[in-house]
Amino acid sequence: MEAVKLVAQRRPQTGKGAARRLRRAGYIPAVLYGHGVNAALAVAAKDLAQVRQGGENVLVDLVLEGENSVTYSAIVREVQIDPVSQAVLHVDFYRLAMDEPIRVTVPLAFVNVPEERLRMANAQLVPLLREVEVECLPRHIPETIAVDLSTLELGEVRRAGELLMPPGVTLLTNPEEAVVTTEAISEAVEVGEAEAAAEETAGEATEA
Repeated sequence: MEAVKLVAQRRPQTGKGAARRLRRAGYIPAVLYGHGVNAALAVAAKDLAQVRQGGENVLVDLVLEGENSVTYSAIVREVQIDPVSQAVLHVDFYRLAMDEPIRVTVPLAFVNVPEERLRMANAQLVPLLREVEVECLPRHIPETIAVDLSTLELGEVRRAGELLMPPGVTLLTNPEEAVVTTEAISEAVEVGEAEAAAEETAGEATEA
């Protein structure tokens, strides 16, 4: 995974008031920590938006501007989002040591879904896991991990231990964790109707 450049400024003031002023000016308050670094920063909202388009584990060359400009390899560890406006409120960057393994969660990508076979069997795909935890060197962090479903049969359960990890990547998620299965559509409808009926009955009993 290639790193994306992001310019940041050191911010001398912290606190809610200073953070609100930064956001009004088009910047997002941020921090950089890890491996001996702890710095309060500000990054342009538009630049951060472009970085986040690279995925949740995108590598960042974080350039701290100033008299002694310095660049750190980093990764986004946490993004605080306003629950109403969905605007970014704050972002945490973690400084990376490029020669040390890091633990990250990586999204799963379901590929080669047997659409025709599922249709003929009146079945549907049921994803049970959307991401897995892995450990690897920063340069080996994958954008996604493929789940090949070309041979998936009706009722079969694929587990995390069956996933093919990219070179240099170690699975940390429990290998027995169920990732995906299939089910007959009629069964799914019946279960859904039964659950809805049970909830309706429970509601009537409560009212009574």
